[in-house]
Amino acid sequence: MSLLTSTAVLALLAGSPAFAKAVPPARHASSTKAVVQKDLPAAEAASQVAQNAAPAQPAPVDAAAPAKTTSQKDEGGTAVEKVVVTARKRSERTLDVPNSVSTLNGNDLSNKQQFGFEDYVGMVPGLTTKTNGGFNQLTVRGLTTGTYTVNSSVATYVDETPYNVTGGLSAAIAPNVDAFDMQRIEILRGPQGTLYGANALGGILKFVTNAPDPTEFTSRVDAGLSMVDGGDADYNIHGMVNMPIADDAAVRFVLYDNRYPGFVDDTLQGKSNTNSSRNQGARGSLLFQPRQDISVRLSAEYQDRKWDDFSTIDVNPGSLAPINGRTQTNLVGNPGDVKNEIYNATVNWDLGFADLVSSSSYSKWDLSAGADVSNTFGVLLSTSVFPLFGIDVFPPFGVGIVPPYFQVFPPPYNYGLTIQQNYGMDAFTQELRLSSSGDGPLQWQVGGYFNDQSAIVAQDTFLVDIAAKKILTTSPFAPYDTGGFHNNQTYREYAGFANIDYKVSPTVDVGLGGRYSDNKQTFHEDGSGILGGDATTGANRIFDAPSSEGVFTWSGDARWHVTPKVMLYTRVATGFVPGGGNNLPSSPLTPPDIPRSYNSSTTTNYEVGMKGSFFEGHAVAELTVFQIDWKDIQINTSFGGVLTTLNGGGARSSGVEWNFIATPLDGLSLNFNGAYTDAHLTEALPAEGGQIGDRLPGAALWSSSLDASYERPISDGYSGFVGVDWRFSGSREADFTATGPRQKMPAYDIVDLRAGIIHDNLMLSVFVKNAADELAITSVVNKTLAGEFGPQTASILPPRTFGLVLSATY
Repeated sequence: MSLLTSTAVLALLAGSPAFAKAVPPARHASSTKAVVQKDLPAAEAASQVAQNAAPAQPAPVDAAAPAKTTSQKDEGGTAVEKVVVTARKRSERTLDVPNSVSTLNGNDLSNKQQFGFEDYVGMVPGLTTKTNGGFNQLTVRGLTTGTYTVNSSVATYVDETPYNVTGGLSAAIAPNVDAFDMQRIEILRGPQGTLYGANALGGILKFVTNAPDPTEFTSRVDAGLSMVDGGDADYNIHGMVNMPIADDAAVRFVLYDNRYPGFVDDTLQGKSNTNSSRNQGARGSLLFQPRQDISVRLSAEYQDRKWDDFSTIDVNPGSLAPINGRTQTNLVGNPGDVKNEIYNATVNWDLGFADLVSSSSYSKWDLSAGADVSNTFGVLLSTSVFPLFGIDVFPPFGVGIVPPYFQVFPPPYNYGLTIQQNYGMDAFTQELRLSSSGDGPLQWQVGGYFNDQSAIVAQDTFLVDIAAKKILTTSPFAPYDTGGFHNNQTYREYAGFANIDYKVSPTVDVGLGGRYSDNKQTFHEDGSGILGGDATTGANRIFDAPSSEGVFTWSGDARWHVTPKVMLYTRVATGFVPGGGNNLPSSPLTPPDIPRSYNSSTTTNYEVGMKGSFFEGHAVAELTVFQIDWKDIQINTSFGGVLTTLNGGGARSSGVEWNFIATPLDGLSLNFNGAYTDAHLTEALPAEGGQIGDRLPGAALWSSSLDASYERPISDGYSGFVGVDWRFSGSREADFTATGPRQKMPAYDIVDLRAGIIHDNLMLSVFVKNAADELAITSVVNKTLAGEFGPQTASILPPRTFGLVLSATY
């Protein structure tokens, strides 16, 4: 049965009298709200989910009150809802967490049709993304060196499962999990290396899914249509069913099929709307409580995202203005397919004096993608240049050598070049942690962590017939094949951690935590052919590079509740990304001092903040001042045409983040947040052309967003709502370059509008995304080895998009 058919079955179930049980409909709400969930134990989790089958009424924020979903109304309107998170692996209100934390409510995201990173990341201060096809790079507080960042600076979790890869793939594979029926998304800014370990160098993004609810049957179906101005039209459909199977057990299933319309034309291939994509997936979960003090949750997530080509356009190298509207020029397409699988078993055991949690996970990631690099490397394999290079005199094609040949032999070439990429990763993780229970002055948490991961990388190159625009699977220069690289990597980590919080007085408490991580890695690579083997003969090359290291990270914080509703805090924390085995070229020009492995990179974060509830719960304010020092930055640089990883340079990110929430009138909610982030080099990166004081790539000095929503009754049984989202990103520098001036990506504003009507269990809404049709450039890449002086391609956000959504909840 196809996914679409399965979702249709869910729609029938949702309307079936035999199953339907009326609950309040899914209401329109702003992203200022988050559903409250008590993650431990599962019985309480189920109770919380039951309360939140429809969005709860807003509740006043009170730092001294218990974490419940309550509401309060007066002449000033409805108060701001309390938000409970699991940022520190125990349930607590955001206003009590000594850390900069943002939350996005899953129900809000669904109502706004914001299912992926590209839709909602701009609403979170300090969080940015590069999303293109199945490649996703998340950045918090500007900690990135650009496109070729070695390890991701942001760790990604789905409930209790870490979804991180170490090494060269890490920076681009954050799982873009569909946000439908997501309880909330938590974003923790700053290093989190004590509780979350590797890759939490800059922050954490954590998806928290809705747990099954044993108390009642519920279901929801959303169906939407969308059309891009000047592009395609497409649809999406989502379905959820929650079914009790016993008094203490339930299952929950989610199915979805998103088709994203294309809006970029390829003038060289003569194709329209080439960047259309499709995202299909399923999520299932079983929750049961075999006895009063033990609960078990089993869950599985599968997602398959396909794209026909990247959302990139050709732009002028100086102004970054589109050369010919929303068009690109490729000899062949760049299709791709990425699959994510996550399986988890979490057991909670209430031991009386403490809560024991065991989380066992298996995750899998597979990606296949094409990349037409004819503009970049095709000159090396044209018939006019190939004999010049010759099999005996083929030089390394470093950046400093190619431009002269490029100038002598300009396009068109006789042959182009495409890279076919196949990546894979699978990992098993096990975490055990014991947390104190009760509300005594001393709270503690200890735990252990194990991660066993393996990954493969295969990059094969093929010539492209320019006239036929066809990939040649057999090289015309046989027996000298163009070749490629293949490598296998393994990563095994053991870690132990401990945290304590001690209440010094009724209003002051301090916390301290530490984590020691020990990892061992292997790296085996072989290459063949002209581009993957020996530069002069094309013979195979084989390289092995094991590595191992131990890293200690720590954190300390202090909280002072100035009043029951206002807290001041200070925090110091460290984080890291692991080192690994190095990739060495076989070129005779390779410097002899390139290390066989590279070391971990570390950050230290200093943070002071204020969180408070004001005006009897009708306003919430959060303000954070931070500074992060980044040392031993891992960078990729090219020797002999091979990307090699080195440690070098340092950087600092400092700034201010704010979040203000208000409900001045009944039905009106406002959320204004933003960040000032000054992320720059404190030590030079000469191999990349980075100088002291240069801003880190993609980090805007100013970014901000505003979300305003208003809902009110319009007649008996009917209510209506309107809303607007505004996202602003200031200008950003492109990647470092040693071949010319860096590009500056212009600032942009994105405005989304929505309106709708609700009656009983039905909601009908319309929306316009990017209403002003803003050209929003998120990254810039050189199309040739001539650097910033040559042609450029830019990734862009979707232009103006119109849509219609029908939602039914039972």
